[in-house]
Amino acid sequence: MPYSRERASKGGHSDIVKNPDVIKFLDDCDYMRQPDENEAKTIAKSYTPAPSSEFQPSMVLASDASPYSQPISGKFPSTQVGYVKVSMVLIDVQKFNALIQPSSRFVDPFKVAEMHRNADAFSFALPGSNIRYKKAKSVKDGFRLAVWEQLSDDRTRFSKDSTFTIRGTLLDLGGGSVGIKKCPSCDSSMSMGGNSDKFVFTVGNEVKTCPDCGERVYLTDSLRIHEQISDYGDCTSAITRFMNAIEHLLLATFVRMLVKHQPKSLSEMAFIVDGPLAVFGQPASISFSLMALYYKVESELARRGYQPPIIIGLQKDGQVMEHARSIEPYLEPNSYRVLDDEYRNRYISPVNNNNFGYETYFGQDFIFKTNNGRIFSVAIPYPFETRSATLSFAKEKANVANYGNKLTRAFDLIRHFQLDLYENSVIPIALAHRHASISLVPGGKVLDLVTRHGLGIN
Repeated sequence: MPYSRERASKGGHSDIVKNPDVIKFLDDCDYMRQPDENEAKTIAKSYTPAPSSEFQPSMVLASDASPYSQPISGKFPSTQVGYVKVSMVLIDVQKFNALIQPSSRFVDPFKVAEMHRNADAFSFALPGSNIRYKKAKSVKDGFRLAVWEQLSDDRTRFSKDSTFTIRGTLLDLGGGSVGIKKCPSCDSSMSMGGNSDKFVFTVGNEVKTCPDCGERVYLTDSLRIHEQISDYGDCTSAITRFMNAIEHLLLATFVRMLVKHQPKSLSEMAFIVDGPLAVFGQPASISFSLMALYYKVESELARRGYQPPIIIGLQKDGQVMEHARSIEPYLEPNSYRVLDDEYRNRYISPVNNNNFGYETYFGQDFIFKTNNGRIFSVAIPYPFETRSATLSFAKEKANVANYGNKLTRAFDLIRHFQLDLYENSVIPIALAHRHASISLVPGGKVLDLVTRHGLGIN
């Protein structure tokens, strides 16, 4: 690392360029490349016409999230506080369809403003490197406490019933109890002291005390996000993992509430998440539970004679969308393809994976090109209660027949809400992003000022 204002050598790269080991290393690397015309045409032949039924839900709930984490002082650039904002926008489809009157080609601005008011934002503040929250003995312990406080208070409650919070959802996903193997503060095993269930959490018992170090252990520690926190390291990755997990847990909490209190309304709804149906990093294990939850919700609605809601994830970026854009000119309008593992290994990822996303994904990806020529990466929850690492599951998750009419309804939803304003976008996600996004200027600068003022930094 250079000193402040020290300039790098203009010839510092020459040793790397001349090194034969570097040349050999680059020669041995594979990567995703642009397919040539013949290969792109061959790929396009495997796409089939997308089904259509002119389905429209009664309501659409779109979710998007945005993180922000920057050094709070020029003199202490290692000191960080992180922020996460999750936005949910509820759109009444009938009111949306009435935005443009038959006698006019203009949108009623008052109706648009009313639609914007149907947005709720959930804001979270988390301590990062060099920040000790509430006199905790370490940055990690303070981070754990902040996560517990913010995920167990009323900000994530969707009804008067306290079980419909993220805290309640974590317990529900665990079948009523959630256990962790070690104390996250001192790393001692839960079996120490002769009590094998020392860190098993149940309703009313969401906080334990470690017998070895005396620190409190929380239900939310089961997400393991704190494992990416160190006293001096950058906290950006931990903030991103928190955002990813919380966005999915908020949606799951809302679905849990509806299936109990308003199952008919739930069956008539659609949910759109910005990003894949997956949870990454340390909290990834909850992806198994989310898959089981949505399967049970569908089964319960079917038992009552209702169809399941539509739940989809839409990716704007990433490997799948990079590949999709590269072959888009060769695809017929209104066509789609399931992304099975063979297709991924051959055209998208240089890593051969016999069961892609086994530890992280709870939904299957599809590439879909609309009748208007826009292309989307669409994810739909796996139609199973459990998943395994076997090849049979890898085959069944890519079997289109297992998804019934969910594909048709998902494609209808995208066709109805596709947006011209941004590349390959839909209106619900664009609205959610507008409410969730934190701009660098002035948003980020204002957050920096608020943080410095709150910490007493001039």
